[in-house]
Amino acid sequence: MTVYPDINRLVPHRAPMLLIDRIVGETGDVTRADYRIPADSLFLVEGRGVPTYAAFEMMAQGICATDGLRRFRRGQGPELGFLLGCRRFAAARSWLQPGETLTLESTCLLDGETSSYQCRVLDADGAEVANATVNVFQPEDISAYLEGTKL
Repeated sequence: MTVYPDINRLVPHRAPMLLIDRIVGETGDVTRADYRIPADSLFLVEGRGVPTYAAFEMMAQGICATDGLRRFRRGQGPELGFLLGCRRFAAARSWLQPGETLTLESTCLLDGETSSYQCRVLDADGAEVANATVNVFQPEDISAYLEGTKL
């Protein structure tokens, strides 16, 4: 069984915006991670739950963790990336509930500085809650990229 590094070593996000708990597995180009929605979620709407559109950020952080794991294995720390957009975000339901544990699945479709991932969020029974194709820009040297960009 593979033991993965603590998620804080793989992603730059921190609570309350950290929406991923740990990587739980890899198969080929697919990385799986878990996230248990806390009772005090930043996205909580009293009496309803967490809107499923928050799953889009969960997907993005799943991609970030995948990149962070690759960088960790090369002896590097986590880096920022840029979300370019998504195609066909679809949700099977409107609300997620505090205490619910979700599996975030990221499948790399195109790898490079500009990458594309098929992402899914699954509930504890393995049913798909949300899915999308997400495109990201992950420069190898973020500092050099930002220095050359006028913000």
